[in-house]
Amino acid sequence: MDVGLLLWWWMLPLLLLVGAAAVVLAVVRRRRADRGKPVAHMDRLTALPRYRRAIARYRAWTALGLVLLVLTSVGTAFVAARPAAVNANQNDDYKRDILLCLDVSGSMIDVDADILGVFQEIAAGLDGERIGMRIFDASSVMAFPLTSDYDYIIDQLGRYQRAFLGTLGPDEQFSYAAGTSNGNGASLVGDGLASCALDFADTDDNDRPRSIILATDNQVNGQQIFSLEQAGQLAIDNEVRVYAINPFDWGGDPVSAQLQTVSETTGGAYFALDFADTVSSIVDRIGAIEAGYIETPPEVQIVDRPGPLLPLLMMLVIGVCVVAWRVRL
Repeated sequence: MDVGLLLWWWMLPLLLLVGAAAVVLAVVRRRRADRGKPVAHMDRLTALPRYRRAIARYRAWTALGLVLLVLTSVGTAFVAARPAAVNANQNDDYKRDILLCLDVSGSMIDVDADILGVFQEIAAGLDGERIGMRIFDASSVMAFPLTSDYDYIIDQLGRYQRAFLGTLGPDEQFSYAAGTSNGNGASLVGDGLASCALDFADTDDNDRPRSIILATDNQVNGQQIFSLEQAGQLAIDNEVRVYAINPFDWGGDPVSAQLQTVSETTGGAYFALDFADTVSSIVDRIGAIEAGYIETPPEVQIVDRPGPLLPLLMMLVIGVCVVAWRVRL
């Protein structure tokens, strides 16, 4: 029941009380009128035209009062029964978990900065969705976990973006690469994706669509613990879709083909970033694809629907009071 209807429901007892008071007042005044003394030759008085008109008006007002009382009683009974309607609302639900998985090797810095800039704009308009970020090179570091604290998300994305662009303020002591060089090699994509996929292993919200946006050129330099295919299987095991953005897809090369195959196997998609596609448009397409995975059952609500009866009932009670006063009941 909405607030407006609650304001009307508390008036119902008041309307009944006013109606009962009008009836009691009528009975009391009638009894007082019956205590009068008899008068001789009343037939002469009742024969006067003015008296007859007064009696006719009295009877008309009394009949009107009775009709109003009956209508008030019927309306009160109907409203007290609380007529209701059943609504089935299909609400759009975009409660997703999105983890940014960014390769922070030297060749990816500019692309990562663009992606973070777009996600700052996206986070400003989110409601209920959770965003997290993990960065990797030779090793992986959790930049910030999945959260729906959008002020915090925007602050962290902005700080990393400034670090990537080299525009940190003089009072900002921060290195985006801290903790990412603890390994043998560079740009270990399989290990980076595996660590991102395993971040979802400890979450219990299986009903929330999960996705990883992986920005990498897949140029592995070193010995990995997980191959890219093994990391993709970890994503599948944790019901995570991988969306890969590759800024260095030269067309037909095996490295790009491998990244595309793995991302599409998880149910995600692959995007080759070229001059025709900006990061912003790619992220928009990812959002559109993800929205299609979300199916929510209709929400059934029982809502009170008295319609115009409540204000009409109040008008009827006012009318009864006016008639009672007019005929001096």
